[in-house]
Amino acid sequence: MQLTDVVDDTTAPVMRYEPGNPDANQQGFVAYPAINPVSEMVDLMGAVRSYQLNASAVTAAKQMIQQSIDILKSS
Repeated sequence: MQLTDVVDDTTAPVMRYEPGNPDANQQGFVAYPAINPVSEMVDLMGAVRSYQLNASAVTAAKQMIQQSIDILKSS
């Protein structure tokens, strides 16, 4: 998989009414990023599983190479 493009997120921020917040605008609203924690967690879990599978593949390849070297040494 390769990265093909980087784009700006044009999703509108979530506006929450918090008049006491120092980041509030003139109307008392604070802009928060429109992030869905559930989808972010699913993406994170997928990335972790991919990393684990890649690490397992590297370990298996390393073991096969070591076993090949051991066989050649004993011949």
